[in-house]
Amino acid sequence: MQRDTFIKIRKGDWEELENLLARAKHRLRRMSGSDLLRMGDLYLAATSDFAMAQRDFPGSPVTDYLNGLIARAHAIIYREPAGSWTRVGQWFRYGFPQAYRDAGGYIALSFAAFAAGAFVSAILVAIHPSAADTLLPGQAADLRSIMSHHHLWMKANTANHPIAANFIMVNNITVALEAFAGGILLGIPAILIEGYNGIMLGTVGTMTGQYGLAAGFWSFVVPHGVIELSVIFMAGGAGLMIGDSILRPGRLRRRDALVRAARHALQLTLGGAALLVVAGTIEGFFSPSDAPDWIKVAVGVLTGILLYSYLLGSRPREVARRYSLEELIAGEPRSGPDLASQTSA
Repeated sequence: MQRDTFIKIRKGDWEELENLLARAKHRLRRMSGSDLLRMGDLYLAATSDFAMAQRDFPGSPVTDYLNGLIARAHAIIYREPAGSWTRVGQWFRYGFPQAYRDAGGYIALSFAAFAAGAFVSAILVAIHPSAADTLLPGQAADLRSIMSHHHLWMKANTANHPIAANFIMVNNITVALEAFAGGILLGIPAILIEGYNGIMLGTVGTMTGQYGLAAGFWSFVVPHGVIELSVIFMAGGAGLMIGDSILRPGRLRRRDALVRAARHALQLTLGGAALLVVAGTIEGFFSPSDAPDWIKVAVGVLTGILLYSYLLGSRPREVARRYSLEELIAGEPRSGPDLASQTSA
């Protein structure tokens, strides 16, 4: 076929595709279903035209034109909806839990640093109550002044209330961000932050027991603390991940390994920030309420079950792979049961 004849025959479809692409570029959501289907058909036809032009008219302007036309059409037809709420929902449903599971080793190390600080400080304060002044200089004395009146700072109507309240639960978002940012210093600040938070909880928890206030303290901490502490562990794990990428970049350049780890760590931090909103709501409205202690603890246990069921169990359904005819002819393994073996059996 001559080039001019080819252009004359196919020009109408190309122009129609051009018009549809111009509309789709700005008003894709307003296009009718028939227009979208028509655009897809014209795109497939244009790809065939391009293949023919490459074969019969290499180097011709019509070949370059078709190359550009199908490139623009492909970008519109196969583009993903940027900023789609559906994508955000899918990420929270599957992406964030997957990021958590992938970072499981780092998060476990973060938790271990916290647990070590809590365990050691609790033992020291239980044996020598004065050790609290060494572990928490100044702050331990403030807490004693409140607990000596058999009050907890969460409800104590004293001048020391702001100091004590700020002491027991530091701004968790700030802690999470500090642990995350500390990764650039080889993850050392993340370990220190986790250890210090463990020391705080272990020391204060033991002190409240010595004053006979343990039930009230733990019934306040547990409802929101399960989520808050889990997020702090995530942030610590994110920082350790970044630090590890600097120390052990593997086969990647150190810069590339750092970028990859930072992207993963940022997912943990963003997902954790959303969880802190839930924890903050519980802490602000339920933890200091007059509800019975056992109900508060039950709420904390329930939030823990729901949280870790979500983080560990939220996985998309695996879709069985569909092989092409060419793969089957070539002898590629098939998904599903081996029908031949079942028949011979």
